[in-house]
Amino acid sequence: MIKAGVGISGNLNATEAASEASFQAMETGDLKTADWFFFYCTVHHRERYKDILRTACDITHATNLIGCSGVGVLTNSAEIEAEPGVCVLAVTSNSIKTTSFICGNTKDEGFKAGVEIGKRLKPLEYDKALLALLPDPFNFHPELLFRGIESQLGHIPIVGATASENPYVNETAVFYGDKVSRTSVSGIIMKGEFDYTIGITQGCQPIGNPFVITRCENNIIMELDNKPAYEVLKRHVPKTILEKPHDLIRTLFVGFSPDPGASKIVGGDYLIRNIMGINPERGIIAVAENVRDGQTIIFAIRNPQMAREDLKQMLERMKPSPDSAKSFKFGLFFNCCARGSSLYGQNGIDTAYLSHYLEGVPIIGFFGNSEFACLHGKNHLFTYTGVLALISE
Repeated sequence: MIKAGVGISGNLNATEAASEASFQAMETGDLKTADWFFFYCTVHHRERYKDILRTACDITHATNLIGCSGVGVLTNSAEIEAEPGVCVLAVTSNSIKTTSFICGNTKDEGFKAGVEIGKRLKPLEYDKALLALLPDPFNFHPELLFRGIESQLGHIPIVGATASENPYVNETAVFYGDKVSRTSVSGIIMKGEFDYTIGITQGCQPIGNPFVITRCENNIIMELDNKPAYEVLKRHVPKTILEKPHDLIRTLFVGFSPDPGASKIVGGDYLIRNIMGINPERGIIAVAENVRDGQTIIFAIRNPQMAREDLKQMLERMKPSPDSAKSFKFGLFFNCCARGSSLYGQNGIDTAYLSHYLEGVPIIGFFGNSEFACLHGKNHLFTYTGVLALISE
């Protein structure tokens, strides 16, 4: 049995917001107590994080809490960006066994922390397991965390996102019980008799044909298809983008196959990375990922209409058929902070689609700095995406 409820509040008073969201979660889930819960709040409540965590723990009668700060929070019924917001997902279940944890900064960007987390979680004991991670992005590289965890547990599907904060403040908050940390990763592993479905929706649309990197060094692309990389970019990217060089880096991206050895990129299965810089005189492009000769890439641009359509298609694939016995009990949505109103020009778009396609399913989410999901049997770091994990019995 799995029972879950979700609540959200935009109350300006921090403890009142935590109280409203927590009571709402307990009421909508018909819960007397919660076994564990997710808790997200926006940066506006920074000075009261500990107070609101204690409030939520008192109301849910649970201390098994993980969560983090975000520039925005959401549920299946509402979305709050750039304003005070608190949301809670409370769960009770006799079929899902959970272990929550927090791990501090190990000064190596995350591999040692991943090893420590993996050791704490062994043995898995169950065939079915899903791990949710919420790292501080200033002290952990998610892919190093993945490697450390997998060195102890083998492959385990991971979902999650890095915490986010005001872009002018170089720190985030990670929650564990009633504790607040600025330099940690918190998480929870779900094990037992349950099922899950994971979907990934892209916010950037490929343009033109893929190209092969024929000369590079670290994260610098010198040649594509044996031609200067910038010359290839200039020939295939719309002139309207090239006319505004200061906006180009915020508009144009590169995409990679999740399989570095793949010779083509199929459908929406690609990893978007930022362009860090362009040198037209030298003809080179710097990207936010080390690359190798022979790797296939695409150029991509942010596209709100394509993002809507991609989200719609993802939800169409994920929702149960009318004759299916499967019923989703709750969902976790990890949304990029570059989506929402900055992508669509208005807020509430992602929530509206979630509510329409998954009516009645309690879903909690926040706007993070990057997202994680398993694709083609391997855990990856994503950007400009939304990752949805739906849990069923």
